[in-house]
Amino acid sequence: MKKIIYITIIAVFLFTGFNSCRKGDDLYVNPNAPLSATPASMLSACEVGTFNALESGAVRIASIFMQHTSGVNGQMVQPEQYQPIESDMDNYWNTIYPNMLNCKLIGDNYGDKDPAYRGIGKVLLAMNLGLATDMWGDVPYSEAFQGASGNLTPHYDAQESVLNSIQTLLDGAITDLANTTNNVTPSGDDFIFGGNTVSWTKIAWTLKARYYMRLSKKAGFDANVVLTDLANGIAANADNCYAIHGNGGAEGNQWTSFFNNRNGYVVANQTLIDSMGNMTDPRTPYYFDTTYNGNVALGNVIGNLNPAVSNWGPYLGGLDAMGNVNQAKSIVLVSYAEALFLKAEAEARLSNANAVNDLNSAITASIEEVTGAAFAGTLPVIYTAANTTVHTVILEKWKAMFANPVESYSDYRRTGFPVLMMNPIGLLPYIPKRLPTPLQERTSNPNAPVPSLGTPVWYAQ
Repeated sequence: MKKIIYITIIAVFLFTGFNSCRKGDDLYVNPNAPLSATPASMLSACEVGTFNALESGAVRIASIFMQHTSGVNGQMVQPEQYQPIESDMDNYWNTIYPNMLNCKLIGDNYGDKDPAYRGIGKVLLAMNLGLATDMWGDVPYSEAFQGASGNLTPHYDAQESVLNSIQTLLDGAITDLANTTNNVTPSGDDFIFGGNTVSWTKIAWTLKARYYMRLSKKAGFDANVVLTDLANGIAANADNCYAIHGNGGAEGNQWTSFFNNRNGYVVANQTLIDSMGNMTDPRTPYYFDTTYNGNVALGNVIGNLNPAVSNWGPYLGGLDAMGNVNQAKSIVLVSYAEALFLKAEAEARLSNANAVNDLNSAITASIEEVTGAAFAGTLPVIYTAANTTVHTVILEKWKAMFANPVESYSDYRRTGFPVLMMNPIGLLPYIPKRLPTPLQERTSNPNAPVPSLGTPVWYAQ
């Protein structure tokens, strides 16, 4: 963990002076020779930055919108009431964009000699860019890194273009990862896979399927593309991509850190608990602390702000009733379960008979990932061909994406599933369809659009 902390410090040092409208190479003392960075130190910093982004407050807001959790205290009440705080967006934005720059510079500075580094950097860049466009829709990309040439107010790329850029990044990553002519190759500086380019290639193909599925409402969408991508992607839980935290998570992740600093701000949501049949589902005591409540989960009922309910459990690393930190595992970012849910949805759209088998396998993979071998093969519900539809696939995926609520938020906006009750104390008559434009962007970048929270992102239109 000391190494990760050190790399984080390097990343912070590199980005000292960053603000929302400075998204370019000017963030470095010398943009053409960034201090004494090496591809190894930059990759480690990029991975840690990605962990930060994908465990950030933006992700917790998606969890609240999707009724995985409830915001019942402090600044988390605003997302619960469908009014996320504009100034909070600055923190999330300023986590994602410096890290995107770092990932890009790995390739710019070292990619010709070390394509494996460039390939991993492209995958990580795609993940960060995907988070940004999922939460805000149109975002800067093609002009986002031109600070050295004086462009401090980049135009925003349309989301359709951003999604195409993600596919281009991932295609380039797959090519780079297949290139064996490296001067140096990643090893321990790659916290996720230790430099295993085969593993990274599987992640790239799975992400291609993820972001192509975003187009399911658009003309020309072909579910067969998803199946083709997934044929090269993750094939087992052993292939999963995790945000790595020290000692199996004992040293904490950002979910745990949030609990340490703001205990009682975010708690269990009864909607998810009821949908899982409470303790009928073996994931429930991993998602939520049940030790003080008669060995059942108790959540905040939508429309209330009740902190006297279950906290997050050991899966994310919340606190128990005595204030003790549950030991959290490293957080899964891309999983075999997600790949199988994507496959099941694609097959359901194509009316393929295999949809039901992949749906049941996806639930099994999720349970095994969350609970370990103790509940291998345990299914709380077994689907048949008759009740396997896009609706049921997304419903079960919503239960499984507890650590990846942005995926559920994206699914909800493009499919309308799962069907969620609107919060009666919400200040809008709908679940927000995006996050607000960051305050610094709105006030400092005249090119920043300021859509309402009711304006769907492009792929949900």
